[in-house]
Order: sequence, then C-alpha cells, then structure tokens
Amino acid sequence: MAHGNTIFLQILKLVPGHEFETLANQHHHGRSFRTATRWSQFVTLAMAQLSGRSSLRDMVENLSAQAHRLYHLGSAKLSRSNLSRINEDKPYTL
Repeated sequence: MAHGNTIFLQILKLVPGHEFETLANQHHHGRSFRTATRWSQFVTLAMAQLSGRSSLRDMVENLSAQAHRLYHLGSAKLSRSNLSRINEDKPYTL
C-alpha cells in the first residue's frame, strides 16, 4: 500500500522539531510525561483547532478515527483523561 503525505503533515513540517523541543524544555515545569509527549499534545490540539473541535471527547474521537495516521505524524493516541490532565498541568505559553 502506498503512503501519501496528508495536508496536516505538510502543515506540521513547518514546525521544526528541534526548535519545538527547545521551546518545550524551556516552558516545561513539573513532572515529566509518562506515556504522552509534548509533540502528541501539540498534534492533538493542532488537529482539533484546524478541524473546529469543541470538546475533549470530540478531539479524542476525531483522533481515534485517524489513529492509523498518527504514527506518520510522530504522535500517539491520547486518552480523554490523559489529555485533560496534560492540558491542565502544562502551560499554554509553549
């Protein structure tokens, strides 16, 4: 099966990985993530913003429908409770 890049992947390529990690380390406070990454949080929130999602449940359901594409984005599927906890604890300034 052939792999084709999605438009969302092309948008994410505009964010350099090394600069994202540098900024994430500067703005990170508290405990580290156990299973989720800052990049997974960013991909989830960016996808939710671009697709007009309004709730955590809606975000997670949309992400679940695209689960087979997350690997190619360098992301992992987040649960609703995990995403809620991450968004509550981590600063939005990143």
